[in-house]
Amino acid sequence: MCNPRRIQVTLTRQVQEAWEREVSRAVDISDTIIGEARIRQSLDDSLGGPAMMALQSLLANGFEGWQADSDGNFQHLVNDGYVVYRPDDRQLEIVATAQQDICETGYSSERLTGSLSAEIETQGEGEYYDDGWRGQTREKAEQNAQEAAEAGIQNIVRDRINAQADAAEQENEGILIQRAQADAQQRLNQRSETLIPELQQRARERLETVGVRGRQVFHRLLAHAYRDALTGLARRQGVASSDITTRETDEYLEIDFMLP
Repeated sequence: MCNPRRIQVTLTRQVQEAWEREVSRAVDISDTIIGEARIRQSLDDSLGGPAMMALQSLLANGFEGWQADSDGNFQHLVNDGYVVYRPDDRQLEIVATAQQDICETGYSSERLTGSLSAEIETQGEGEYYDDGWRGQTREKAEQNAQEAAEAGIQNIVRDRINAQADAAEQENEGILIQRAQADAQQRLNQRSETLIPELQQRARERLETVGVRGRQVFHRLLAHAYRDALTGLARRQGVASSDITTRETDEYLEIDFMLP
């Protein structure tokens, strides 16, 4: 037995092959759905100028969590809702809320198609022995070389088709994502429409309790406004700060001083 001999086959083929790929995308969208119920009440005109100025000063300085909104009103959160004071029309608005977090998944799919048209050349190799040792004859080597070249062409075709399909998928990525987002948003909107009446009903059931909380918060603000207005009046009347005493509980605010 001697060293094996090698046979090399070069194979050239004109390839025309169509391809298709099914691609899909999924997108999740989350949102918080809120149902509200509200009542408004007008405040009487008994709040005089000094007390009103004190009230505005307290609100402007963020008294105990009161915050200005973009409409020039002042808002304070309470459990299950919030209270809004509207300076322009002196109205107090109580809002009860009920909310639920939801998430929907949207889908999109597309069948991408294309074709590969190319001339492909590759080589295959086989080995044999002059004495045909272990069946490794020249004929077998030629067959092996041919098969290797054929396999090489198939591999090249597969790789090029995959590259084309990958490029097409990347090109369509944005459209697929947009469609999936639109589908998710539509599902979310449909679910929201179903949930809102239920959440509004929950909010209506809470409105009385939220109203109590909201009025307590506002009355506390109002009490401090009266305190500031009265102590300011006392000082202007010559009462020393040391002669003004205040006592505060959860239920009342008491101010003591004696005018000269």
